[in-house]
Amino acid sequence: MPRSISCSWGRVMRCLQRGSRFTSCPPASRCCRMALKSSMPGQYSSLCATVPDSSTAVQVLTDLRGTAHLKPLYENTDGPSYEFLKGLVAQAHCSAWCLFRDEKAVAAIWYQRAGDRADMIDLRVLASSRRQGLGKRLLRASLIALEGVTTVDLEVRESNLAAQALYRAMGFQETGRRPDYYAAASGREPAILMSLALNVDEAVS
Repeated sequence: MPRSISCSWGRVMRCLQRGSRFTSCPPASRCCRMALKSSMPGQYSSLCATVPDSSTAVQVLTDLRGTAHLKPLYENTDGPSYEFLKGLVAQAHCSAWCLFRDEKAVAAIWYQRAGDRADMIDLRVLASSRRQGLGKRLLRASLIALEGVTTVDLEVRESNLAAQALYRAMGFQETGRRPDYYAAASGREPAILMSLALNVDEAVS
């Protein structure tokens, strides 16, 4: 039977500030979403969470005008291009969020949704802002905000150990591999497939 749990906005924000995982309150449980909505009823559609660092905020991308500031994130990097991702914003099955620090875009995350599943297409952090926990903050905030999603899937390069460590820390588990999926300096390398079950059916006391 579903476990009955409760969660306050203060608990959500303390977890975000500590950079820790939710334990009794999983990242995307219904109680966390309710705490977000009830604490920011007029802002939830455009601001899914504000990290306690007053200079840092996570905002949802809803149209092409909101993507121009993302270009620096995709310069001289591999993975999906800015032009490809920009084309997804207007599509109903796309969900995307951007992390701002001092009004500058420092990270972005993109999902494609089908029913109650979502594929994480890309998580990108500005090169000069890496190793500061920003990717983890953005990933956590987006998981909280993914309404109606029960499972998140992703694929990551076998050589990208830092990303794998982040995903495992957030509860993702390896579900398989795709041989020779990514281009690499030595030829090709596998993609590691990972999945996270979101406990959206938990009851709220």
